[in-house]
Amino acid sequence: MSKEHYNLLTLKNGELTGPLASVVKAEDYPRDFQTITLFALSRFHPRGINLLGIDVGLDENGQFLAEPTGLLAKGMGQKMADNITTSIRKKGEPLLRRDAQLIYTLFQPPIPSEPMTKVLASRLQTERTGRPFPATHTMQITTACQCDCVHCSAVRFRNPENKQLTTDEAKSFIRQSLELGVVNMIFTGGEPLLRSDLFELISAVDKKEAIAMIFTNGLLLTKENVQKLVDAGLFSLMVSLDSPEPQEHNTMRCTEKCWEKAVEGIRRCLDAGLLCGISTYATPERVRNGKVVEMIELGRRLGVHEITIFDVVPTGRLLRHEEGELLTDADKQEICRMEDDYNARKGYPHIVTQAHVNGPSGGGCYAAWFQLYSTAYGDITPCDFTPLTFGNIRNEPLKAIWERMTSHPSYCTRLDHCRMQDHAFRKRWIDDIPTKGPFPFPIERFDAADFVREVEEEVEQRTSIGLRA
Repeated sequence: MSKEHYNLLTLKNGELTGPLASVVKAEDYPRDFQTITLFALSRFHPRGINLLGIDVGLDENGQFLAEPTGLLAKGMGQKMADNITTSIRKKGEPLLRRDAQLIYTLFQPPIPSEPMTKVLASRLQTERTGRPFPATHTMQITTACQCDCVHCSAVRFRNPENKQLTTDEAKSFIRQSLELGVVNMIFTGGEPLLRSDLFELISAVDKKEAIAMIFTNGLLLTKENVQKLVDAGLFSLMVSLDSPEPQEHNTMRCTEKCWEKAVEGIRRCLDAGLLCGISTYATPERVRNGKVVEMIELGRRLGVHEITIFDVVPTGRLLRHEEGELLTDADKQEICRMEDDYNARKGYPHIVTQAHVNGPSGGGCYAAWFQLYSTAYGDITPCDFTPLTFGNIRNEPLKAIWERMTSHPSYCTRLDHCRMQDHAFRKRWIDDIPTKGPFPFPIERFDAADFVREVEEEVEQRTSIGLRA
Protein backbone atom coordinates (compact mmCIF):
# COMPACT_ATOMS: atom_id res chain seq x y z
CA MET A 1 0.00 0.00 0.00
CA SER A 2 1.25 3.48 -0.89
CA LYS A 3 0.57 5.25 2.35
CA GLU A 4 1.05 8.28 4.54
CA HIS A 5 1.19 8.31 8.32
CA TYR A 6 -0.61 10.75 10.60
CA ASN A 7 -0.24 10.96 14.37
CA LEU A 8 -3.58 11.33 16.11
CA LEU A 9 -2.58 10.90 19.74
CA THR A 10 0.87 11.39 21.25
CA LEU A 11 2.08 11.02 24.82
CA LYS A 12 4.62 13.70 25.68
CA ASN A 13 5.79 14.79 29.12
CA GLY A 14 2.99 12.77 30.65
CA GLU A 15 0.34 14.68 28.68
CA LEU A 16 -1.83 13.65 25.72
CA THR A 17 -1.46 15.78 22.60
CA GLY A 18 -2.75 15.61 19.05
CA PRO A 19 -6.11 15.89 17.25
CA LEU A 20 -7.77 13.27 19.50
CA ALA A 21 -6.34 14.41 22.84
CA SER A 22 -9.57 16.08 23.95
CA VAL A 23 -11.79 13.05 23.31
CA VAL A 24 -9.75 10.08 24.52
CA LYS A 25 -10.95 8.74 27.85
CA ALA A 26 -9.06 6.76 30.47
CA GLU A 27 -10.92 3.55 29.58
CA ASP A 28 -9.64 3.81 26.00
CA TYR A 29 -6.15 2.67 26.90
CA PRO A 30 -5.08 -0.25 29.14
CA ARG A 31 -4.07 0.47 32.72
CA ASP A 32 -1.22 -2.03 32.85
CA PHE A 33 2.46 -1.90 33.70
CA GLN A 34 3.39 -1.11 30.09
CA THR A 35 1.10 1.90 29.96
CA ILE A 36 2.29 3.25 33.30
CA THR A 37 5.87 2.82 32.13
CA LEU A 38 5.13 4.65 28.87
CA PHE A 39 3.68 7.60 30.75
CA ALA A 40 6.85 7.77 32.80
CA LEU A 41 9.19 7.36 29.83
CA SER A 42 7.34 10.04 27.84
CA ARG A 43 8.85 12.68 30.07
CA PHE A 44 12.27 11.79 28.65
CA HIS A 45 11.23 11.29 25.02
CA PRO A 46 11.87 14.53 23.04
CA ARG A 47 9.22 13.84 20.39
CA GLY A 48 6.78 11.96 22.57
CA ILE A 49 5.40 8.45 22.14
CA ASN A 50 2.80 7.65 19.48
CA LEU A 51 -0.25 6.13 21.16
CA LEU A 52 -2.49 6.21 18.12
CA GLY A 53 -1.78 6.97 14.51
CA ILE A 54 -3.23 6.02 11.18
CA ASP A 55 -1.69 4.92 7.91
CA VAL A 56 -3.91 5.90 5.01
CA GLY A 57 -3.50 5.46 1.31
CA LEU A 58 -4.44 3.32 -1.66
CA ASP A 59 -4.00 -0.43 -1.95
CA GLU A 60 -2.78 -2.24 -5.08
CA ASN A 61 -6.27 -1.95 -6.60
CA GLY A 62 -6.49 1.80 -6.03
CA GLN A 63 -8.97 1.37 -3.17
CA PHE A 64 -8.77 3.49 -0.02
CA LEU A 65 -7.36 1.73 3.01
CA ALA A 66 -6.75 2.84 6.60
CA GLU A 67 -4.65 0.96 9.14
CA PRO A 68 -4.14 1.94 12.81
CA THR A 69 -0.78 2.17 14.56
CA GLY A 70 0.34 2.66 18.14
CA LEU A 71 -0.61 1.34 21.58
CA LEU A 72 -4.35 1.82 20.96
CA ALA A 73 -4.33 0.25 17.49
CA LYS A 74 -6.04 -3.00 18.48
CA GLY A 75 -8.98 -1.44 20.25
CA MET A 76 -10.15 2.06 19.55
CA GLY A 77 -7.77 2.40 16.59
CA GLN A 78 -8.95 -0.65 14.63
CA LYS A 79 -12.61 0.30 15.01
CA MET A 80 -11.85 3.82 13.83
CA ALA A 81 -9.81 2.61 10.83
CA ASP A 82 -12.51 0.14 9.79
CA ASN A 83 -15.19 2.82 9.99
CA ILE A 84 -13.12 5.23 7.89
CA THR A 85 -12.36 2.62 5.24
CA THR A 86 -16.02 1.58 4.98
CA SER A 87 -17.23 5.19 4.85
CA ILE A 88 -14.80 6.21 2.11
CA ARG A 89 -15.39 3.14 -0.04
CA LYS A 90 -19.15 3.73 0.12
CA LYS A 91 -18.59 7.03 -1.66
CA GLY A 92 -17.81 5.14 -4.83
CA GLU A 93 -15.45 6.52 -7.43
CA PRO A 94 -13.79 9.87 -6.64
CA LEU A 95 -14.35 12.73 -9.05
CA LEU A 96 -10.58 13.10 -9.36
CA ARG A 97 -7.35 11.35 -8.41
CA ARG A 98 -4.26 13.47 -7.85
CA ASP A 99 -1.15 11.44 -7.23
CA ALA A 100 -2.01 9.35 -4.15
CA GLN A 101 -4.95 11.53 -3.14
CA LEU A 102 -8.66 11.04 -3.79
CA ILE A 103 -10.94 14.06 -4.24
CA TYR A 104 -14.63 13.30 -3.77
CA THR A 105 -16.01 16.83 -3.71
CA LEU A 106 -14.80 20.41 -3.99
CA PHE A 107 -16.14 21.08 -0.49
CA GLN A 108 -13.93 18.65 1.43
CA PRO A 109 -10.17 18.06 1.81
CA PRO A 110 -8.50 15.38 -0.31
CA ILE A 111 -8.06 11.91 1.15
CA PRO A 112 -5.52 11.36 2.58
CA SER A 113 -4.39 14.78 3.83
CA GLU A 114 -3.66 16.50 7.11
CA PRO A 115 -6.98 18.40 7.11
CA MET A 116 -8.69 15.01 6.80
CA THR A 117 -7.38 14.04 10.23
CA LYS A 118 -9.15 17.10 11.66
CA VAL A 119 -12.41 15.85 10.16
CA LEU A 120 -11.84 12.53 11.88
CA ALA A 121 -11.10 14.19 15.21
CA SER A 122 -14.20 16.39 14.97
CA ARG A 123 -16.45 13.42 14.24
CA LEU A 124 -15.08 11.52 17.22
CA GLN A 125 -15.54 14.58 19.41
CA THR A 126 -19.16 14.92 18.29
CA GLU A 127 -19.75 11.21 18.84
CA ARG A 128 -18.36 11.28 22.36
CA THR A 129 -19.55 14.67 23.58
CA GLY A 130 -22.79 15.11 21.64
CA ARG A 131 -21.61 18.59 20.67
CA PRO A 132 -21.01 19.61 17.05
CA PHE A 133 -17.78 21.09 15.71
CA PRO A 134 -17.81 23.15 12.49
CA ALA A 135 -16.16 21.77 9.38
CA THR A 136 -17.07 24.70 7.11
CA HIS A 137 -16.93 28.45 7.64
CA THR A 138 -18.54 30.49 4.88
CA MET A 139 -16.99 33.92 5.35
CA GLN A 140 -18.47 36.93 3.60
CA ILE A 141 -15.55 39.31 3.11
CA THR A 142 -17.36 42.09 1.26
CA THR A 143 -20.89 43.22 0.47
CA ALA A 144 -19.76 44.91 -2.75
CA CYS A 145 -20.90 43.32 -6.00
CA GLN A 146 -21.19 44.26 -9.68
CA CYS A 147 -24.53 42.44 -9.97
CA ASP A 148 -27.93 43.25 -8.51
CA CYS A 149 -29.50 39.78 -8.48
CA VAL A 150 -33.25 39.47 -8.03
CA HIS A 151 -32.61 36.46 -5.78
CA CYS A 152 -29.57 37.72 -3.82
CA SER A 153 -29.33 35.92 -0.47
CA ALA A 154 -26.85 38.37 1.08
CA VAL A 155 -28.33 41.76 0.20
CA ARG A 156 -30.09 42.22 3.55
CA PHE A 157 -26.73 41.98 5.33
CA ARG A 158 -25.45 45.06 3.50
CA ASN A 159 -25.13 48.08 5.80
CA PRO A 160 -23.07 51.06 4.57
CA GLU A 161 -22.87 52.39 8.13
CA ASN A 162 -20.84 49.39 9.28
CA LYS A 163 -17.13 48.85 8.64
CA GLN A 164 -15.98 45.61 7.07
CA LEU A 165 -13.39 43.52 8.88
CA THR A 166 -9.85 44.70 8.26
CA THR A 167 -7.24 42.36 6.82
CA ASP A 168 -5.77 41.74 10.28
CA GLU A 169 -9.22 41.13 11.78
CA ALA A 170 -10.06 38.71 8.97
CA LYS A 171 -6.79 36.81 9.45
CA SER A 172 -7.43 36.49 13.18
CA PHE A 173 -10.93 35.26 12.38
CA ILE A 174 -9.50 32.62 10.04
CA ARG A 175 -7.06 31.41 12.73
CA GLN A 176 -9.88 31.10 15.27
CA SER A 177 -11.94 29.15 12.75
CA LEU A 178 -9.17 26.64 12.09
CA GLU A 179 -8.57 26.21 15.83
CA LEU A 180 -12.27 25.45 16.28
CA GLY A 181 -12.06 22.62 13.75
CA VAL A 182 -12.87 24.20 10.38
CA VAL A 183 -11.36 22.35 7.40
CA ASN A 184 -12.99 24.37 4.61
CA MET A 185 -12.73 28.16 4.56
CA ILE A 186 -15.15 29.49 1.94
CA PHE A 187 -14.76 33.14 0.94
CA THR A 188 -17.85 34.77 -0.48
CA GLY A 189 -19.53 38.15 -0.88
CA GLY A 190 -20.97 40.13 -2.57
CA GLU A 191 -18.15 39.36 -4.93
CA PRO A 192 -15.00 38.27 -3.05
CA LEU A 193 -12.69 39.22 -5.93
CA LEU A 194 -13.67 42.87 -5.40
CA ARG A 195 -11.72 42.77 -2.16
CA SER A 196 -8.07 43.45 -2.97
CA ASP A 197 -6.71 41.37 -0.08
CA LEU A 198 -8.58 38.17 -1.08
CA PHE A 199 -5.36 36.52 -2.24
CA GLU A 200 -3.69 37.42 1.04
CA LEU A 201 -6.59 35.91 2.99
CA ILE A 202 -6.46 32.70 0.94
CA SER A 203 -2.73 32.50 1.67
CA ALA A 204 -3.50 32.96 5.37
CA VAL A 205 -5.38 29.65 5.43
CA ASP A 206 -2.88 27.09 6.72
CA LYS A 207 -3.10 24.34 4.08
CA LYS A 208 -2.08 21.76 6.70
CA GLU A 209 -5.28 22.66 8.53
CA ALA A 210 -7.86 23.44 5.85
CA ILE A 211 -8.65 24.01 2.20
CA ALA A 212 -9.62 27.42 0.81
CA MET A 213 -12.56 27.91 -1.55
CA ILE A 214 -14.46 30.84 -3.09
CA PHE A 215 -17.91 31.47 -4.53
CA THR A 216 -17.79 34.03 -7.34
CA ASN A 217 -19.96 35.52 -10.07
CA GLY A 218 -17.03 34.96 -12.43
CA LEU A 219 -16.81 38.52 -13.79
CA LEU A 220 -13.27 39.06 -12.48
CA LEU A 221 -11.77 35.69 -13.38
CA THR A 222 -9.18 37.30 -15.62
CA LYS A 223 -6.00 35.45 -16.56
CA GLU A 224 -4.06 37.52 -14.02
CA ASN A 225 -6.53 36.92 -11.17
CA VAL A 226 -6.77 33.22 -11.89
CA GLN A 227 -3.00 32.91 -11.61
CA LYS A 228 -3.09 34.84 -8.32
CA LEU A 229 -5.68 32.37 -7.01
CA VAL A 230 -3.41 29.49 -7.98
CA ASP A 231 -0.38 31.14 -6.35
CA ALA A 232 -2.36 31.82 -3.14
CA GLY A 233 -3.16 28.13 -2.82
CA LEU A 234 -6.88 28.12 -3.64
CA PHE A 235 -8.23 24.57 -3.56
CA SER A 236 -11.47 25.10 -5.48
CA LEU A 237 -14.06 27.63 -6.61
CA MET A 238 -17.74 27.69 -7.50
CA VAL A 239 -18.95 30.02 -10.27
CA SER A 240 -22.61 31.04 -10.07
CA LEU A 241 -24.78 30.35 -13.11
CA ASP A 242 -28.52 30.83 -12.68
CA SER A 243 -29.54 29.48 -16.06
CA PRO A 244 -28.10 27.53 -18.99
CA GLU A 245 -29.49 30.36 -21.17
CA PRO A 246 -27.26 33.48 -21.29
CA GLN A 247 -30.04 36.07 -21.52
CA GLU A 248 -32.03 34.64 -18.63
CA HIS A 249 -28.94 34.62 -16.41
CA ASN A 250 -28.00 38.19 -17.41
CA THR A 251 -31.53 39.43 -16.77
CA MET A 252 -31.69 37.85 -13.31
CA ARG A 253 -28.32 39.38 -12.42
CA CYS A 254 -29.17 42.76 -14.00
CA THR A 255 -25.74 42.65 -15.65
CA GLU A 256 -24.91 42.54 -19.35
CA LYS A 257 -22.62 39.74 -20.58
CA CYS A 258 -22.54 38.27 -17.08
CA TRP A 259 -23.12 34.70 -18.35
CA GLU A 260 -20.54 35.02 -21.11
CA LYS A 261 -17.85 36.39 -18.79
CA ALA A 262 -18.57 33.74 -16.16
CA VAL A 263 -18.18 30.95 -18.73
CA GLU A 264 -14.93 32.49 -19.97
CA GLY A 265 -13.72 32.59 -16.37
CA ILE A 266 -14.61 28.94 -15.83
CA ARG A 267 -12.54 27.96 -18.85
CA ARG A 268 -9.55 29.98 -17.60
CA CYS A 269 -9.73 28.30 -14.19
CA LEU A 270 -9.87 24.84 -15.71
CA ASP A 271 -6.95 25.64 -18.01
CA ALA A 272 -4.96 26.76 -14.95
CA GLY A 273 -5.60 23.45 -13.20
CA LEU A 274 -8.01 24.75 -10.56
CA LEU A 275 -10.85 22.61 -9.29
CA CYS A 276 -13.85 24.49 -10.66
CA GLY A 277 -17.58 23.94 -10.34
CA ILE A 278 -20.93 25.59 -11.06
CA SER A 279 -23.25 26.80 -8.34
CA THR A 280 -26.90 26.94 -9.38
CA TYR A 281 -30.36 26.38 -7.92
CA ALA A 282 -33.59 24.55 -8.62
CA THR A 283 -37.13 25.91 -8.58
CA PRO A 284 -40.25 23.76 -8.98
CA GLU A 285 -40.54 25.06 -12.55
CA ARG A 286 -36.91 24.27 -13.42
CA VAL A 287 -37.20 20.75 -12.08
CA ARG A 288 -40.25 20.14 -14.26
CA ASN A 289 -39.27 21.96 -17.47
CA GLY A 290 -35.84 20.36 -17.78
CA LYS A 291 -33.68 23.42 -16.99
CA VAL A 292 -31.87 21.53 -14.21
CA VAL A 293 -30.88 18.83 -16.69
CA GLU A 294 -29.80 21.48 -19.21
CA MET A 295 -27.48 22.98 -16.58
CA ILE A 296 -25.91 19.58 -15.94
CA GLU A 297 -25.35 19.15 -19.67
CA LEU A 298 -23.76 22.62 -19.84
CA GLY A 299 -21.41 21.63 -17.03
CA ARG A 300 -20.47 18.49 -18.94
CA ARG A 301 -19.66 20.50 -22.07
CA LEU A 302 -17.56 22.99 -20.11
CA GLY A 303 -15.74 20.20 -18.30
CA VAL A 304 -16.36 21.47 -14.75
CA HIS A 305 -15.60 19.09 -11.90
CA GLU A 306 -18.78 19.54 -9.89
CA ILE A 307 -22.23 21.15 -9.97
CA THR A 308 -23.94 22.20 -6.75
CA ILE A 309 -27.72 22.54 -7.01
CA PHE A 310 -29.26 24.51 -4.18
CA ASP A 311 -32.96 24.58 -3.29
CA VAL A 312 -34.88 27.82 -3.52
CA VAL A 313 -34.57 29.08 0.05
CA PRO A 314 -36.74 31.96 1.34
CA THR A 315 -33.90 34.25 2.37
CA GLY A 316 -32.34 37.55 1.33
CA ARG A 317 -34.55 39.22 -1.26
CA LEU A 318 -36.77 36.13 -1.21
CA LEU A 319 -37.24 36.22 2.58
CA ARG A 320 -40.98 36.91 2.39
CA HIS A 321 -41.68 34.46 -0.43
CA GLU A 322 -44.69 32.20 -0.07
CA GLU A 323 -44.12 28.57 0.88
CA GLY A 324 -45.93 27.52 -2.30
CA GLU A 325 -42.91 28.73 -4.29
CA LEU A 326 -40.58 26.27 -2.56
CA LEU A 327 -39.70 22.79 -3.75
CA THR A 328 -42.20 20.10 -2.84
CA ASP A 329 -41.13 16.76 -1.38
CA ALA A 330 -41.76 15.26 -4.83
CA ASP A 331 -39.49 17.88 -6.42
CA LYS A 332 -36.72 17.07 -3.95
CA GLN A 333 -37.09 13.36 -4.57
CA GLU A 334 -36.75 13.99 -8.30
CA ILE A 335 -33.60 16.09 -7.75
CA CYS A 336 -32.10 13.33 -5.59
CA ARG A 337 -32.94 10.84 -8.35
CA MET A 338 -31.12 13.06 -10.87
CA GLU A 339 -28.12 13.24 -8.54
CA ASP A 340 -27.89 9.47 -8.27
CA ASP A 341 -28.46 9.04 -12.01
CA TYR A 342 -25.80 11.48 -13.21
CA ASN A 343 -23.25 10.50 -10.57
CA ALA A 344 -23.43 6.96 -11.95
CA ARG A 345 -22.64 8.16 -15.48
CA LYS A 346 -19.17 8.49 -16.93
CA GLY A 347 -18.03 11.84 -18.29
CA TYR A 348 -20.31 14.03 -16.18
CA PRO A 349 -19.47 16.47 -13.38
CA HIS A 350 -20.05 15.29 -9.83
CA ILE A 351 -23.51 16.44 -8.71
CA VAL A 352 -24.17 17.73 -5.18
CA THR A 353 -27.73 18.71 -4.26
CA GLN A 354 -29.04 20.51 -1.20
CA ALA A 355 -32.12 18.30 -1.45
CA HIS A 356 -29.92 15.31 -0.60
CA VAL A 357 -27.27 16.88 1.64
CA ASN A 358 -29.77 18.60 3.96
CA GLY A 359 -32.44 15.93 3.63
CA PRO A 360 -33.28 12.68 5.43
CA SER A 361 -30.92 10.69 3.18
CA GLY A 362 -28.03 13.09 3.86
CA GLY A 363 -26.60 14.81 6.90
CA GLY A 364 -29.63 16.97 7.66
CA CYS A 365 -29.50 20.71 8.31
CA TYR A 366 -25.85 21.81 8.46
CA ALA A 367 -26.59 25.15 10.15
CA ALA A 368 -24.73 25.46 13.47
CA TRP A 369 -23.73 21.82 13.20
CA PHE A 370 -21.14 21.36 10.48
CA GLN A 371 -21.29 24.97 9.28
CA LEU A 372 -21.24 28.61 10.31
CA TYR A 373 -21.52 31.84 8.34
CA SER A 374 -20.18 35.31 9.05
CA THR A 375 -21.02 38.67 7.54
CA ALA A 376 -18.44 41.13 6.27
CA TYR A 377 -18.88 43.00 9.58
CA GLY A 378 -18.16 39.98 11.79
CA ASP A 379 -21.67 38.86 12.73
CA ILE A 380 -21.95 35.09 13.26
CA THR A 381 -24.99 33.23 11.92
CA PRO A 382 -25.79 29.50 11.68
CA CYS A 383 -25.59 29.43 7.86
CA ASP A 384 -25.65 31.57 4.71
CA PHE A 385 -29.43 31.62 4.62
CA THR A 386 -30.32 32.29 8.27
CA PRO A 387 -30.81 36.01 9.16
CA LEU A 388 -30.12 35.48 12.88
CA THR A 389 -26.92 36.46 14.65
CA PHE A 390 -25.57 35.00 17.89
CA GLY A 391 -22.73 37.47 18.35
CA ASN A 392 -19.95 39.42 16.67
CA ILE A 393 -16.32 38.39 16.37
CA ARG A 394 -15.21 41.92 17.26
CA ASN A 395 -16.79 41.56 20.69
CA GLU A 396 -15.84 38.04 21.77
CA PRO A 397 -13.98 34.92 20.61
CA LEU A 398 -15.54 32.70 17.94
CA LYS A 399 -15.51 29.70 20.27
CA ALA A 400 -17.79 31.46 22.77
CA ILE A 401 -20.24 32.43 20.02
CA TRP A 402 -20.22 28.92 18.56
CA GLU A 403 -20.96 27.37 21.96
CA ARG A 404 -23.83 29.82 22.50
CA MET A 405 -25.26 29.11 19.07
CA THR A 406 -25.05 25.33 19.34
CA SER A 407 -26.62 25.42 22.81
CA HIS A 408 -29.66 27.36 21.61
CA PRO A 409 -32.96 25.40 21.82
CA SER A 410 -33.47 25.62 18.06
CA TYR A 411 -29.96 24.42 17.19
CA CYS A 412 -28.92 21.97 19.90
CA THR A 413 -30.46 19.00 18.05
CA ARG A 414 -30.21 17.72 14.50
CA LEU A 415 -32.97 18.22 11.92
CA ASP A 416 -33.35 16.08 8.80
CA HIS A 417 -34.25 19.11 6.66
CA CYS A 418 -33.31 22.75 6.14
CA ARG A 419 -34.56 24.94 8.98
CA MET A 420 -35.15 27.92 6.70
CA GLN A 421 -37.63 25.79 4.74
CA ASP A 422 -39.36 24.60 7.91
CA HIS A 423 -42.73 26.26 8.59
CA ALA A 424 -42.55 25.94 12.37
CA PHE A 425 -38.99 27.29 12.58
CA ARG A 426 -39.82 30.27 10.36
CA LYS A 427 -42.96 31.06 12.32
CA ARG A 428 -41.03 31.04 15.61
CA TRP A 429 -37.82 32.82 14.57
CA ILE A 430 -38.07 34.41 11.12
CA ASP A 431 -41.52 35.64 10.15
CA ASP A 432 -41.71 38.28 12.90
CA ILE A 433 -38.38 39.91 12.14
CA PRO A 434 -39.25 43.52 11.24
CA THR A 435 -38.90 44.34 7.55
CA LYS A 436 -36.41 47.06 8.42
CA GLY A 437 -34.27 44.59 10.37
CA PRO A 438 -31.56 44.88 11.53
CA PHE A 439 -30.10 41.98 9.53
CA PRO A 440 -28.88 39.61 10.70
CA PHE A 441 -31.29 39.95 13.61
CA PRO A 442 -29.86 39.48 17.14
CA ILE A 443 -31.35 36.28 18.56
CA GLU A 444 -31.57 37.71 22.07
CA ARG A 445 -33.99 40.41 20.97
CA PHE A 446 -36.76 37.86 20.58
CA ASP A 447 -37.09 37.97 24.34
CA ALA A 448 -36.86 41.74 24.64
CA ALA A 449 -39.90 43.88 25.33
CA ASP A 450 -38.93 46.48 22.73
CA PHE A 451 -38.90 43.80 20.05
CA VAL A 452 -42.40 42.64 21.02
CA ARG A 453 -43.67 46.22 20.67
CA GLU A 454 -41.84 46.59 17.35
CA VAL A 455 -43.49 43.47 15.95
CA GLU A 456 -46.93 44.53 17.16
CA GLU A 457 -46.54 47.91 15.48
CA GLU A 458 -45.44 46.31 12.19
CA VAL A 459 -48.30 43.79 12.25
CA GLU A 460 -50.75 46.62 12.81
CA GLN A 461 -49.21 48.63 9.96
CA ARG A 462 -49.27 45.69 7.55
CA THR A 463 -52.86 44.87 8.43
CA SER A 464 -53.97 48.46 7.86
CA ILE A 465 -52.70 48.42 4.28
CA GLY A 466 -53.88 44.90 3.52
CA LEU A 467 -50.54 43.04 3.62
CA ARG A 468 -49.85 39.63 5.08
CA ALA A 469 -48.60 39.88 8.64
